Amino acid sequence: MAQHFVGCDRDQTFLLPPDMREWLRDGHLAWFILDVVEQVDLSDFYAAYREDGRGRPAYDPRMMVALYLYSYCKGKRSSREIERACIEDVAYRVIAANRVPDHTTLSRFRRDHQEAIADLFTKVLGLCAKAGLVSTGLIAVDGAARARGG
Repeated sequence: MAQHFVGCDRDQTFLLPPDMREWLRDGHLAWFILDVVEQVDLSDFYAAYREDGRGRPAYDPRMMVALYLYSYCKGKRSSREIERACIEDVAYRVIAANRVPDHTTLSRFRRDHQEAIADLFTKVLGLCAKAGLVSTGLIAVDGAARARGG
């Protein structure tokens, strides 16, 4: 009997559906993050950019915020890891609209918007709590160093 395999043609011009909305299943965390970012006020982020449109165009803060929220949910905090994920991971590609912000751009965005990101994360945590996705409470960590014997 002859062997029979599913084809594996890497020369195919486009392996993903042309519509990015078909790249991820409904209910995927990336869609939730994108919906949340649409609901929050990002005026503090937009206020940091020139209104006259001069200079090199920046990535839309809405996309960058969604990228950081998703990355933090997935445990990625390194700008280099996030950049690589925008190439290799379909969910990151959807969030970034198939663009790849480099690690320097990602790092500068985080540095330049540190306070706004902290405020936003607090708001998003509140939205997640309302949606029943997380439980909130007080967490305290003892910062004292302790030596272990043995």
